[in-house]
This record gives sequence, C-alpha cells and structure tokens, in this order.
Amino acid sequence: MLSVRENFNQPYRIKSQLSFSRQHFDLTSPSVGNCAGEVFSCPLCVKTFNSAPDLELHVNIEHRDVLSPASPSTYSCPVCGISLDNDSNSESVARHVESHFPAGSPQPLDREALKKREEREFELLRAQYGMDNQGNFREQSVTNMQRAVYAGEMSVSDYYERTLDLKQAESCGIDDGSSVTRGLVPRIRALSTNSQNVTRTLLCTCVDHYASSYGDRGWGCGYRNAQMLISSLLNHTGYNERLYKIWQNQKPPRSSVPSISRLQTLIEHAWCLGFDLQGSEQLGSRLVNTRKWIGATEVLTLLSFSRIKCQLVDFHRPTGVGGTHPDLFAWVLKYFENSIGGEFTPPLYLQHQGHSRTIMGVEVHRDGTIILLVLDPSHSPQQMAQFSEFSDTNTGPAALRLLRKSEASMKARQYQIVAVVGTIDSEAQYQQCKILRGLRIPQDR
Repeated sequence: MLSVRENFNQPYRIKSQLSFSRQHFDLTSPSVGNCAGEVFSCPLCVKTFNSAPDLELHVNIEHRDVLSPASPSTYSCPVCGISLDNDSNSESVARHVESHFPAGSPQPLDREALKKREEREFELLRAQYGMDNQGNFREQSVTNMQRAVYAGEMSVSDYYERTLDLKQAESCGIDDGSSVTRGLVPRIRALSTNSQNVTRTLLCTCVDHYASSYGDRGWGCGYRNAQMLISSLLNHTGYNERLYKIWQNQKPPRSSVPSISRLQTLIEHAWCLGFDLQGSEQLGSRLVNTRKWIGATEVLTLLSFSRIKCQLVDFHRPTGVGGTHPDLFAWVLKYFENSIGGEFTPPLYLQHQGHSRTIMGVEVHRDGTIILLVLDPSHSPQQMAQFSEFSDTNTGPAALRLLRKSEASMKARQYQIVAVVGTIDSEAQYQQCKILRGLRIPQDR
C-alpha cells in the first residue's frame, strides 16, 4: 500500500516514463535515410505521407498526447481536492497533504501496523472463542494429557487408561464422568444452615458439578453448565422422559449425561429443525468437532428441542450502585422462594460475557443481604470434593466462600439466566419455541 506522500507523487513518475523528447523520436524517425518516392506510414494511425518531414509533423501535432503528454498546470490534493500549482516542489506538496493529519495522529506506516495488529488481535479473539476451527474436544484432550505426562502430573498408565475412556465416551456420546462431583446439595445445605449469619438457605433439589477437563479447558464452560443442569433434570420423571428420547435407538442408563461432543450434535440437529436460526447463522451452523463457545441461547435451544420449557431472562444493564445487579439477585431469590414446597427445583444457568456458571441456591443473611451459591466449571474436582456428601473431610462453613457470590462480586455489564419452568406438551408450543423470546429486566420503556 502506498503512503499518502508516495501516492501523491505517483503522477510525476508516470509523466517521466511516458514523455519522449523530439531527440528521442528522431532516432527512429523515417527522415533518417530518406529515399525519393517512398511512402511513409504513420505508426499510430492509418494515414500515409510522401515525405518523412510530413509524417514527423503529423505525429508531433496529431499524436502529441500519446508520445509527449502535456504536463498539467495543476494537481489535485488527494485529501481535500484543492488544486496545487505544478511549480510547487514535491516537499511543499507533501507538507500540504500531511497538514490534513493532526500532530500525533498515526502516520501511514503506523496505520498499516495498526491494521495488522488489529487483524492479529481479531484472530486471537476468534481462537479464544473457538471460531478458528483449530482442534476439538478429543484432540485437545490427547494433547493436554500428553503434556501432563511430560510434566509429571500424570503417569503413563493413567494416560492410556484415560485415553481409552475418552475413546469410549466419544463413541457412545456419554460423558466419562472424570470431572464430576456428586452429592453436593445435602452437604452444602448443612454448611450454610450452620453458618452464623445465614437466616435462610434455599437450594435446588439436586445437581452434580462438572469441571472443565483436559479437552475443554478454556472454552467448554457452557457445555459443562448444561451438563450440570441436565444432571439435575434427570432426577425428575417428566424431564428424564424427554431427555431420554434424545438417545433415539441407543439405550444407555437413564442417568446418562451427554458428552460435550453429543451436546454439539444435538444443538446442530436443533438448528436443522429450525430452532434459533439467527444463533445458528452466527456460529456458522456448525459446532461438531470445533471448540466454539456456546451461551444461554444455545442451552435454551437444546432444552427446547428436548421439549423442556424454559424462560430466558436478560438483565441487560446494571440497576444498582457501582454497576451492581440487585434486580438479578431479587429475581433469583423469588425463583427459589416460589419453589418452596414444590416437587422439584432445578438450578439456574447463568451467562455473562466470557463465562457461564450454575446457580444452585441462595442465602439470605441476617442483615438482609442476598448471596448466590454458584457452581463454577473452573473449580476442580479436588476443590469440589470437600462439598460431596461422601467426603470424609471436616469442612466448615467458611469453605462456602468458594461458592458465595455477593452483589459486589458480580459486576458484569449484562447477565442472562435460563430457568426451566415446565415441559412442552403440544406441537404448537414446540413450534413457537423455535423463535427465542426473553424477558428483559429492567423493562425499559
């Protein structure tokens, strides 16, 4: 790409290449070695002449624009279009052009470097969100497990055992359970109830924690939270019946949770049936064998496709001091309060920019403060083991700091929640769910 100065000086180079002096023309002129009676043809048109001087005069007059274009008296500034005197030297012309750019603004070469940097940053962003089509769950699993062996974090025998488990899980579409922590609710309820400042503890009926693993670390949080939600729904007869149908001709145990690869396949299938066409287009209508991130709308699509009715709630801006979201906390408290005495209460899927988590419950403290109890896929199985009802560790209420989230700790610009609210029982409802609809809080006019 030419800089502004180089681009402006381009006419000078063109002129010097096309201009021919008469002396140069005469070197090949027919007047050299003139012979009587000879006919001279113009090399630029079809006319002929009886003498070389007549031909030369014709060429120099009729074709002067071709062989020796006249120098324009003025040039136009490429920025403002003003006419510049041809007598001006190249430096003064360049100074005029550069006067249009304030001091300190990027020079042409700087702008080119800035463009390249922006392109690199865009590619890095695409890679961060898995949009670069580089790798998938299985490939990343193998690569990271090999690195763990080299680093001494995994034995060779464990590597081969995990590789076989991975191959089997990928072939049948069932999560291998290597990152799961089960039996959380009873232990967490006991720890919360025994906390001094807690006056009320409201929890979902049940949920298992799914941690990020070697294969999805850095991009799989949406899938892991979907697995947490599914692990809870499988304990309800009505939801279990609908989720079991996604296996079609397969007959796995009814407690089976789909693997990440199977979840990708199911979401793609839902797109093919017309669910969330806009979201499908944004992700290139492809998830299988990629590391693309998913969010609240993909989880909603997955569950709607399974004929499970959900509500999407968009807390689209902060409503409290310092960028906090008190409306979100109040909504979550109301959700769990309304489930008191009910048959079954699923957890909530929580999405914000760059990450997603699962809300398993809420605490009300003595001073009226609302605290969310949040499961995060980034928490390792080792961290979560202390909350399992099967753990023999003597964990105190202080351990809940890992799960507790106050208003001050949640200041993302926007949050979305997916709440399971029932089942889809008619074909009309099923078709309506293909177009995603949500509730915006606050409901600005």
